[in-house]
Parts: sequence; structure tokens; C-alpha cells
Amino acid sequence: MPSVARQAPTKNPVTEAVGLPDAPVLTTRAARGTGLAFLELNCERRNIGITHPVHEDAFLVALQLKTCPDFDLYADGKPIPPKDFAAGAVAIFDLRMNLATDLRDPFHAVNLYLPHKALVAMGDHGDIPRHIQELRHTPGTTVWDPVARDLLLAMRPALAARPDETPELFVDHLALALSIHVARRYGDVAALPRQWGGGLAPWQERRAKELLDVHMGGGITLDTLARSCGLSVRHFTRAFRQSTGMAPYQWLQYRRMEKAKQLLEESSAPLSTIALDCGFADQSHFTRTFSRVVGVTPGTWRRLQRE
Repeated sequence: MPSVARQAPTKNPVTEAVGLPDAPVLTTRAARGTGLAFLELNCERRNIGITHPVHEDAFLVALQLKTCPDFDLYADGKPIPPKDFAAGAVAIFDLRMNLATDLRDPFHAVNLYLPHKALVAMGDHGDIPRHIQELRHTPGTTVWDPVARDLLLAMRPALAARPDETPELFVDHLALALSIHVARRYGDVAALPRQWGGGLAPWQERRAKELLDVHMGGGITLDTLARSCGLSVRHFTRAFRQSTGMAPYQWLQYRRMEKAKQLLEESSAPLSTIALDCGFADQSHFTRTFSRVVGVTPGTWRRLQRE
């Protein structure tokens, strides 16, 4: 069975506060396992009332999937009039402000839970500027941020999927990309660190690919890959893409497809066995992924190769 991103067994303080303790949460190991997580909050009820205050050393980056015009926001008990919470808008909440809401309308949002210690860890790695203390925003307002919107939307299928169908590497990659974007655009340090050079050295590329091949079923993180090459996560991710033309998780999927094609063509193994050998959760997961990437089902592809 492949190792996958964890639908968090512990409760997230935000899901608890809004009365959705069973909302889907994917916790990433990026940023040294500091609790960086994606969560989707979807409530169809009206007039929930005032939520429990959230006081955490963290930020919440929230993409509104549904317009929510009727609610009140409170920081340390003081009202903050919300404005322009339309579908597609992105809001930043500073959870250090002891935030609570009086929810009267249904709401639906996909979110990045970004602990401050995750920013510190990424700064120490050189992924983002060090010493970011604030994310510049106006409490109670939203912004139009196509990059944050698209990255958060990209997480929705993973949040809706079975836990054993979401590779850790994919979640790590999106979490890192979104965190770097947020730090670049809203962090209180304007300039990112030095510009990185070219791609990986030959030994680094060989080492990274070897590790990905060994862990074809998942279970390897960007941090592990980067450390094996002596690089920060951000440097490694950019250099790997420059060397291969793909992000690490895309390379992993490519290798899975290549191995699957080889086994389909050269063996008579059943699809269920090939699925497990290539790191998929089961035959159904393998068939869906293969069909999406190749354009036909594994059985059809095997038959075409033998005609």
C-alpha cells in the first residue's frame, strides 16, 4: 500500500471552532511537520450562531467557494464588519487575534492552515525570507488572488478522495508552493532570498530519481528528497523541475505509468497485482489514473499492444 498524505487523526482547531469536527483535513509533513494543513469547511445550515473563539499562533488562508454575505467577525470580542466575501475571493485570517464569527448564512471554503512555526521552518531552510511575523491584510476583507485560488482549488480532489489515494508528495508540493506564494505576496519581508542557479548536479538528479523509484508507492517527502541532495526544499523543487521538466510528484506519476506499461506489455499479471506493484492503492485507483493520463483503460492498452 502506498504511503499517503494523512487525513489528520487529531482535530484542527478551526474545524472544531466552527462546529465541523469531521471536516476533511490533510496535514502535510512539509515545513518540518509543523502542522501545515489543508481543510475544507462546508456548512449548509443557517443561523449557527457565534463560534468558539480561535486563538492560535497561525494564519488561515481561505478561498470562498460560496458567497457568504451575512455574518459578523469578532477579534478579541470587538466587531469587525466583513466585506466582499464573494465566491472566488481569498481571505487571510490572523488566528492570533482570538477570532470568532456569528454565522447566519451557509458557507463553503477551502483553506490552508499556516502555523507561524511553519513560516519559521521554511525561512530556516531558505525557502522563504526569514523572520516573517505578519501577513499583510485588512481584517474582514478579501482579495482577488488567482494563484492562491488555483492552488487551493487543486487540493479539492485530494480532500474529497479516500485517504489512500492522496500521495504525500503531491500535498507537500502544493503546500510549499502556496506557502511560498503567500510569503512572497503578503509577508512583511518583501524580497525573497538569492536567485537559485541551474538544475541539479548529475549525482543529485540520479539520487533523487533513485529515491523516487524505490518509493514508487509513496512514503517519501520533499524534505527527504531535498536533504538527500544537500539542498533546501525550495531549491531542490526548482532545480528538479529545471533538470527534468517536471515537478517531483509528476515524475513519480510518470515512472508509475512507465512501469505499469512495461508490466502490462511484458507480463500476464492481473491488473490488481500491477496496481499494487506500481504504487496504487488498488485496481480502481490504478484504472482511473491510467485512463486519465494515457487516455484508455489499462486493459484496453494491453490489448492494443498485443494486436
